[in-house]
Amino acid sequence: MPSNPQITVALVRELLNSPAQNPVLYIEDETDIAVGPEALVDTRRAVVATREEVSDYFGEHHADGLDDDTIRELLPATDEWVESTLETLRD
Repeated sequence: MPSNPQITVALVRELLNSPAQNPVLYIEDETDIAVGPEALVDTRRAVVATREEVSDYFGEHHADGLDDDTIRELLPATDEWVESTLETLRD
């Protein structure tokens, strides 16, 4: 069984720095997560997290600045976000 797609440091950075209006992390297919404007995501159910949610989650854990090591340390908790979204898509 293939493993679930993973949120990476690069994806978090891309989302946080995106110039798009209302960017989101979304399930592109069962093996990939991408960043794009929420309005262009095929279905709301495919959205893993919004920029605001990611910013709140990572920001609340490190008020002094968000470096790559901090993001990397916090990534395991985001597996639940992906799993939940995949379950919704499979229903």
